[in-house]
Amino acid sequence: MIIQTLLLLPLISCDFSPHFRKFLHDSYGIAITDMLERTDLGMDASFGGKDSAADVPRNQAVIIVHGITNKASRFAGTAAFLKSKGYKNAEIYGTTWGDGGAAGGIGGDEVAMIIAVRQYTGQQVDVIGYSMGAPLARKAILGGQCVDTREILGAPLTELVDTFLSVAGANYGSVLCIVPVPVGTCNKRNGLHCDSEFLNDINNQQRYEGSHTFSIFSTADEKIGFRSCGRPVSPIRGGTGFVKRDGLNHDQLMDTTHPLQRNFILYHSPKAPKHNRYLL
Repeated sequence: MIIQTLLLLPLISCDFSPHFRKFLHDSYGIAITDMLERTDLGMDASFGGKDSAADVPRNQAVIIVHGITNKASRFAGTAAFLKSKGYKNAEIYGTTWGDGGAAGGIGGDEVAMIIAVRQYTGQQVDVIGYSMGAPLARKAILGGQCVDTREILGAPLTELVDTFLSVAGANYGSVLCIVPVPVGTCNKRNGLHCDSEFLNDINNQQRYEGSHTFSIFSTADEKIGFRSCGRPVSPIRGGTGFVKRDGLNHDQLMDTTHPLQRNFILYHSPKAPKHNRYLL
């Protein structure tokens, strides 16, 4: 399976397809298109889209939201695994928020991505948030006002999302941020300190992430940790379900649980059904 996945890596589109790019341009204008495609960061900062109008998706589109200090291409392995199980480029999307890891900036607009892909495909989407991408995606879905910029994101996008999956998500902070700092990732305003305004904002409400909400986390995660401020930092309270793994570090958790991730978004369960005519 590892060899099969590696062989598929070159087949993953590393930017938007011309069909999807044209849809964005015609529907939202050049500014939104550029904001989502992020060619300013190279040709590996976004992916997804149909080959043509005749390319009809079979699966709900999956939107991948990366974490801090990397780009959307960090999860080419996730896309490759999904493709090995029958997904197409028209069903897997990603964009890069912030500065792509050059300085660990926080930013981007996953709100626009969720709305655009939902409009483009005509059906609910699935969202997978990795590491810091999990709380950022949750804020995009929650909407409301940003705690730092005071930007109004709009109404909740809950009805647009079928499954929200957090993988190694810093949903209640990070063990590396026990001591708050004035600026940076561990600040108490929009950072990952367990008592930051940002985290309090997204965690004061429940069941807004989508029709189904799942978490995958590890007791050995060295970056997010397992507990901080006296509570687990990754499982989303009020969620549909979760899976806890022991012994996997942060990257291992994200990169070795692809079958589990697929089961959650496709079957709303940690296990695939025994008899399914679409099961590959």
